[in-house]
Amino acid sequence: MYESGSSRIALFLMISVSMILMGAAILHSGFSQIPNPFSVTSLILGKDKPLSMAFDQKTNKIYGIFATGTGEKNLIYVIDTAQNKVIDTIKIGSQKSDFLSDIAIDPTRGVIYATGQHLVNENDTTVAYDTLYVINSTNNKFKTIQLYGETEEGKEGGLAGISVNPVTNTIYIGSLYPEGGKPGMYVIDGNTLQPVHIDKWQYGIKDIKLDPKSNLLYAGAKYDNIISIINQSNNEIVSNITAESPIAIALNNEKKILYEAGSDGKVNVFDLTNNKNISSIQGEFVKKILYNPNDKLLYLIDQNLTNILSKNSNSTKSIAIAVNMTNNILNKFETNFIVDNIIINPLTDQAYLLGYDGKNSKLFIVKSQ
Repeated sequence: MYESGSSRIALFLMISVSMILMGAAILHSGFSQIPNPFSVTSLILGKDKPLSMAFDQKTNKIYGIFATGTGEKNLIYVIDTAQNKVIDTIKIGSQKSDFLSDIAIDPTRGVIYATGQHLVNENDTTVAYDTLYVINSTNNKFKTIQLYGETEEGKEGGLAGISVNPVTNTIYIGSLYPEGGKPGMYVIDGNTLQPVHIDKWQYGIKDIKLDPKSNLLYAGAKYDNIISIINQSNNEIVSNITAESPIAIALNNEKKILYEAGSDGKVNVFDLTNNKNISSIQGEFVKKILYNPNDKLLYLIDQNLTNILSKNSNSTKSIAIAVNMTNNILNKFETNFIVDNIIINPLTDQAYLLGYDGKNSKLFIVKSQ
């Protein structure tokens, strides 16, 4: 499927952006034939596999959830971006009963929020509870908030996507169940830690993006094929946008643009003034998208599934690109690591990517140039 590793996907992405986005009202003509490489440095973090990460812009620390080779998923690495090294490891609960999946940070209060499953033996039956872990970043002490539980065997879903509004001290957590379970979204008061469950979707929420300026929330319902726009004041749905299997959302507040990555590898661009799909970017398997309002670039993490499944360890597994608002792919970066996560330091505009090659995890530090 690919020529010369991944040159074909890069060319395909460039052609898609040039041709498909040409008519978008927010984008203009003009296209860069040869994107520049990102400025990239990297460091090996260890042998554990990264699952999710969040950035604390107050302390310039990255908090990443990692899984060990033997299946434990209760470790949080603390990475100091000033020193570019792991400075601490937070162990949550027991490796046999606590399995973390996603993470977010309230930098104002220094609180880390992690979602996952907590296993409990009840009457000789293992019950898996969808759980929020509330962690004090100063002393690493934590408490658990159990949201929903059912027997582990046959459980078809769990928590997916977490976002924090530090202004209102509110935590929003998606719950995604393709079958059974308790799909929807949890709204949790950060002061009382009391959850409210919203069940306005058949299968629940995969990803959540907050807009603090408009007090709106965007919730991607993967299996319902919609993105719900919600008023944070009363948790009521303002409107729904039809989208094919949304798995990731990014927001351009200034231009009132919503980006949505679907399971088909396409990134759709919606004009929020009328909720119309005005353009799209075609990838293969776009895993993450992130918009940086400072450099006004959309960052995409695309994966080459053919190479991921192959035995060639040197083939390109992931590609990161930065797209600007005038149809230009400015930068790209290719790696033989499988990259699933990206965050940005808003003060330096440096992006951080976590990757894994089956043996080691690596932190990539990239910047547009």
